Parts: sequence; C-alpha cells; structure tokens
Amino acid sequence: MERSKQLSTQDLRPPYINGQLPDIKGGQPNLLPKSVIDQTFKVWFPMWPESNPSPSRPETVELYWNGQSVGDRSWTSAIPSSELFIEVTTDKLIEGTNRLHYIVRLYNGTPTPSLEHSVTVDRSAPAFGPSSKLEFAAAIIKDGVTFDYLAAPANRDRVEARVPTYITAAPGHTIIGYWEQSAEVSLDPIRMPPLTSENHNQPPVLTFTGDLIRARKDGQRFAMYRVESRAGYTSLQSLAVELKVEARQRPRLLPWPEVEKALGTGEQQTLDPLKATSGAVVVIPDTANIYPQDQVWVQWGVPGSLGAHRAPRPITPGSRRYQIPMPSIAAYIGKSLPVSYGVIDAEEVEWPSVGRKVNIQRILSHNFPTVQCQGLTGGSLSYDKVPATGAVLKMGTWTLMTADQWIMINMTGTGATGPVAYPAIQQRQVTDQEVIGGIGMRGDVTVPKAFLNTLRRNESFSVKVYVSFDGGRTWPPLAAPNFPLLQLTLIN
Repeated sequence: MERSKQLSTQDLRPPYINGQLPDIKGGQPNLLPKSVIDQTFKVWFPMWPESNPSPSRPETVELYWNGQSVGDRSWTSAIPSSELFIEVTTDKLIEGTNRLHYIVRLYNGTPTPSLEHSVTVDRSAPAFGPSSKLEFAAAIIKDGVTFDYLAAPANRDRVEARVPTYITAAPGHTIIGYWEQSAEVSLDPIRMPPLTSENHNQPPVLTFTGDLIRARKDGQRFAMYRVESRAGYTSLQSLAVELKVEARQRPRLLPWPEVEKALGTGEQQTLDPLKATSGAVVVIPDTANIYPQDQVWVQWGVPGSLGAHRAPRPITPGSRRYQIPMPSIAAYIGKSLPVSYGVIDAEEVEWPSVGRKVNIQRILSHNFPTVQCQGLTGGSLSYDKVPATGAVLKMGTWTLMTADQWIMINMTGTGATGPVAYPAIQQRQVTDQEVIGGIGMRGDVTVPKAFLNTLRRNESFSVKVYVSFDGGRTWPPLAAPNFPLLQLTLIN
C-alpha cells in the first residue's frame, strides 16, 4: 500500500525572479529592473518535497500573477531543476506591487498553494521640474572653465554643477552627466553614485574632473545630464549649458629663483660660501605660476657635474624653499654655476624656469687652518732634532671640507744652487678619515731629512698648501696657494 502524500503551504517556498534588485533603505521593495521586465521573463520555483511524478501520476504546477493564472507545466518523470520555471509576458505586469504564487497538484489532483511573493514594477522615468539646466558657479558662467579655475586649491581640479531639484527624486536614482562638443550626447557619460535615503531630497552635485575636461580639449562645450531610475529607466536629456573651456594652460611665468644670503638683484648673484656652511637655500618666487598638481624641483649646477644637485621637494611641504647640501656649495668655490627650477604639470608637460647665475666667492686663505710642522720652535726648525724619518706635517680640518676635494702640499726653499721643492703630498683626493680628523694626523705626511739637508741654514723656507675644491679639475697657481703659508727658518 502506497504512502499518502500530503503537502501544505508551508512546504512550498515562494516563487522568485532572477535579477530582482536588492532592497535599499527608502527604496521600493523587491524592485524588478528594466533588463528583466522589458521582455518575457521566467518565474522560478523551489523544488517541493515528496515529488515522484510518473506517467500515471503526473505532477503539475500553475503560476498565478495578481490572482490570475498565467501558465502551468506538468511532469511525468523526475523534474530537472532547469525546468522549474514558467515564462511570463510583459502584458501581465501592472505598475506598483504585483503578487505571485503557484499551486502544486500531486498525483491525487489536490491543489496546494505556495507562500506568496510580491515584487514592485516601476517603469516610469524620472521627471524634471520647471528647470532642468545644470547650475554652475558664477565665475564659470562669466569666464568659462579656465586653467586658473581648475588650478585653484579651493576647486580641487574639478568643476561642480548643481542638479536642480526634480519632481520624482528617489533613493537609487543615478545622475548621468555629459560633457560634449555639441548639445547632443555622443561621448562616455559620467555616472555619479546613486542617491540615498539621506540625500535624495537635496540638490545633487555633478562633478566633472579636470582630467576629463582636459581630455576633451578646449573650445565651446555643452554640459547636460539625464537621471536613471533604480529600475534602469532614463529621463529625457536636460537642457544643455554652453560653456567656454580654456583648460590647457598658457605659457607659464617662471622667473629666476633667489638664493638666500646671496647678493645681487639681477641675473647674477654672489654667495659668500662662509654664509652657507650648512648648505644654501634656493627660493622659488611667489610670482611663479605653480599649481597644486605640479611636480617641482630645483636644479643646482649642470646635471652630471661635480656638485650638481637636484632638490626634488621643498624643505617644508607646500613651501617654495629648497635645500642645497653643503658639498654642492663647496664644489663651486671660486666658480659660477647655473641655478634654475622646473615644473611638470598634470599633463606631463615640462616647463623650465628662467635660469640664474650664482658666483660662489673664493675664501680668503686666513679663513683656513695653517699647516703645522712638528718640532718647530719660535719659527725655527732644528735639523739636528728632526727624526730620521723626516719632519712631520699636520693640518686640521677646514670649513666646507669634503671628500670630493683634492690636496697638495709642497715644501720650498733655497738650496746650494737655487730654489728647491719637495712634494710632501702630491695631488690626491682627500679621504673620508681626513674629513673627520684632518691631514697627517697619523704621522704619515713627512718631508725627508735628506731634503732638509739640501736647504741653506738660517734662511727662510716655506710649506705651501693647495686645495682643489672641484675634484682636482682646477688648482690655484703654484705661486699663490689658497691656504695660509707656513714660514720656517732651518737651523742646525
């Protein structure tokens, strides 16, 4: 004897429609989108329990839409899940709430209704109020969209337009903006975030970015919009606002920079390096056309040369003061160098400034230390007291000293047949250790006793120090050392 099959409404879960929109706060419940209901669509059913159809015991499902039967299906064998639907034509829909359920009949023909499901149909497009034109700032209406307007910090490289309040504003509506060469839509739209229950009663703001405006070139442009409902139905196009666009910048005013503590108001300035022992500061003038989206740097010297420096960012964010390190000052002592700055704008166009020449003054020798000779007493050096390893020379560190500099130390005097000289240090680079401790502090700079023996007694001789500040490229004349001269008298 077969088991009796009984179904209840609770056994039959509600029907459903794929593509139904998720609910949002303040929005219509179970809203069906245009993409679903603009054509015949399927209503699906969950599989019911105790299903076991056969030719002699068929199972039937019948769909009811707003209380009216709109279709049915029967099966005489196991039901595939892919067949659990009935198609509904668009003429069955009404605006507003639609209720649907289905009835299942098993072998005995007893009808069992399912739980009900309701959906919302809203095929109305948003409607404008008395005015549909976008509302722009007075400056844009008067002067158009200019480079200066977009570059102003308050405008954040964008143009904002207020959308007039329209009659049917609702949560889920989307403002779609257009920036066109004519009053007809042709280019990609700008979709704003959907309205919400919190802001749909406020005038929406449509934003056109600077990047979009520049990409669509200068000239007369037309701004307009449409409104799309949450279901996907679109309003008419708004009235267009015609605007003049001059978003691409005109040639920049980038006057020459200033060097703090330097003298001179013309194209050339002079800097005392003793006033820049911690480096120099280059200042970009306030009159330079520089905007928030620009990349700016300062160039000190010819790129690639010794002492050249590119300062990529200001000392303080937002300022126009750029730090140049001390070694870049020292490398140009006694020389002139170009100083300039450059700007790369939002479109990757590079703008060079007017350049300036800066002369780094020579440093007078008395500002440097004097070389010392070990064993010197009252200006005299006793030959007999000089160690067999020779006279030891030492010199302390000096201002603006770097390991890029080169040094030469010569001892000169008069021998039996005339002038004689000995290179205590031949031209070589200063070491990192010497920058810290000075020259010859390990006793490794000496003048041989044999050379001293060639000098006339009781006559003056000298120790001369020469420093090349530009890595050995240029030197002072031999007759004019740039460090203080040490004068000695050799005695027995």
